[in-house]
Amino acid sequence: MLRLPFVLLALLLSAPARQTGLLEGTWELTRIFRSGPAPVTRAVPIDSTVYLRITLETHPGDWISGRLYRRYHGEPERSKVEGGPLGRTGRYIIGVELDKPASAKARTAAWLVGDTLRFGTSLVPDADSLEFRRIGADAPYPATVTEVVTVQ
Repeated sequence: MLRLPFVLLALLLSAPARQTGLLEGTWELTRIFRSGPAPVTRAVPIDSTVYLRITLETHPGDWISGRLYRRYHGEPERSKVEGGPLGRTGRYIIGVELDKPASAKARTAAWLVGDTLRFGTSLVPDADSLEFRRIGADAPYPATVTEVVTVQ
C-alpha cells in the first residue's frame, strides 16, 4: 500500500510544468516608426508623445491577457489586454480598449523578431509601427523613446 505523501509527490513530479509563452513578461516601447517628408531618428521626450509598457501573460490554449500602461501626453492610462494566436502564422492579435485621445478599441498584429516584439499597426496616434523590448517588471520608466521617421 502506498502512503499518501508518496502518491502526492509522484503526482506533482508527473504533472507537466507550466509552460511560459514566448510573449510572457513586461515589454517597453523602444521605437516608434512614422512616415514623413525627410528621414530622421531622434529621441522624443515621453511627455510629448505616447509611451507604452505592456505586461503579457499566456494561458492554456494560447490565450493572452495582460495590462497596457500608457501615458498620452503625460496623462496615465491603464487598460486590459486580450489576445491570441493568428492561426499558425507565428503572429498574434492583441486587443485593448483605449481612452485617449478618444475612446476606441484597438487591435493589432504582433510578432517576435529575436528578442524584439513588433506591432504592425499603431497603438500610438500617427505611428506606422512600434518596437518593444523585454524588461523587468520593476524597471524605471525612461525619459525618452526613439522615433524613426522614414520617407514614404
